[in-house]
Amino acid sequence: MGWFTPHRATGLGSLPHQDELTALRVIAKAMPHWPHWPQLPAKMPAQGFVVQYVQPLIKLGVLTEIPLKDPVFARLDAGWESKAVMFFNNYLAFVNGDAGAEDVFALTGEAFAGLEAFINNFTHLFPAAEGVKGHVSGPLTVGLQIKDERGRACFYDETLRDLLVKCLAVEAVLEARRLKALGKPVLIFIDDPALFLIGASTHITLTKEMASAALLTVIEALHGEGVKVGVHSCAGIDWSILFALPVDIISFDAYHYFTGMALQAEGLAAYLERGGAMAWGLVPTSEEAWQETPETILSRFAGQCSELAGRGVDINMLRQKIIWTPSCGTGALPIDLAEHIYQLMEGVVRRLSALDNR
Repeated sequence: MGWFTPHRATGLGSLPHQDELTALRVIAKAMPHWPHWPQLPAKMPAQGFVVQYVQPLIKLGVLTEIPLKDPVFARLDAGWESKAVMFFNNYLAFVNGDAGAEDVFALTGEAFAGLEAFINNFTHLFPAAEGVKGHVSGPLTVGLQIKDERGRACFYDETLRDLLVKCLAVEAVLEARRLKALGKPVLIFIDDPALFLIGASTHITLTKEMASAALLTVIEALHGEGVKVGVHSCAGIDWSILFALPVDIISFDAYHYFTGMALQAEGLAAYLERGGAMAWGLVPTSEEAWQETPETILSRFAGQCSELAGRGVDINMLRQKIIWTPSCGTGALPIDLAEHIYQLMEGVVRRLSALDNR
């Protein structure tokens, strides 16, 4: 038996609702064993993918918020260097165990209203929980969105990338600590869909080594807290990047990008043999979900298993090492579609459990 029971489901994070309790009830019904806390970007811009986990940099003025745009590292502004030094000093204080430094990095305010609601309502909404799932925005994706004063992606600047990665790592650690206080095993996904850009002709200076090193910093910080770590990418990427990292679970869009994973079946098989697990995103987070039922999803999965078996993957092992998810977050979808997707998740795991109990 692995660290989670087979036939469980969790979510990627975002939902389109305007109310935390409503979102939590949707999660509780579909994912009672491994619930996630909800991000509601449609309600609160501070919960958007790019800005949510860089709040400390914004608070200190290292990142300058521009209305209707992503924040920028405005290094030409007066006093920017002293603000950056202040961030690094707070980071070092945090790493050295200074409790006072946590105030700068605290997961508070509108950006983390969903986390607060999840914790406050956990006992009565999730009595069957076997573990809890959190999430943090990935360094590559955020680093390509946030620009410097020249409009260049900050990920390409070593100093700015260091600021960003350290900020994300501390935020992830604090999230892990808050979730651990619930008394359940904790799993945190690093959501980094921009990994698909590695090797693209549009990003020729972006290297696998840069992206892997940034991810590794966050992974190691979370492992230092004793939690399980996943990496999610909802695009077709070179999966060898993640197979080579010490991640406990790899999350992918198995609905649209299964072929790419199948082509790397040898790496997948070796990853599973080493103890890795998979988050199988086979419920599409698009209008295509209206055409699906739990039965069609499971039929598609059976076909995928047949293909992987033909490529040398131990399917019995794979089935024991899957946690089910939607293919991506649902925060940008209509509410009725998002709830349908979560209902599909519930139906899939219920049918799988029934098959095992025959």
